[in-house]
Amino acid sequence: MKVSVVRGGGLAGITTRTELSASALGEEDAHTFTEKVRAAGLREARPAGGGPSGPDRTLYEVVLDDSGSVVRSRFTDDDLPESVRRLVEWVDARPERSHTRER
Repeated sequence: MKVSVVRGGGLAGITTRTELSASALGEEDAHTFTEKVRAAGLREARPAGGGPSGPDRTLYEVVLDDSGSVVRSRFTDDDLPESVRRLVEWVDARPERSHTRER
């Protein structure tokens, strides 16, 4: 299982990608990761959001890749659910993550 978080927009207009794979984690952390993904509800169908709803809003695309089954969810600052925000923050804090700036 892997989660990718792509952020774009905001004041600087920079796009970044942060990725974390369960295979990079120890057993306990992989279990926590799985639980956070479950709690975020990424597997449930939800409409993909549009672009930022106002000036300087950040757009988030959260991609769950679980054994080839890919689910994409899009949010703005205004509609990012708290459970997804907690997952994103946890992924961001992991030293095992990869973080790149996109062009």
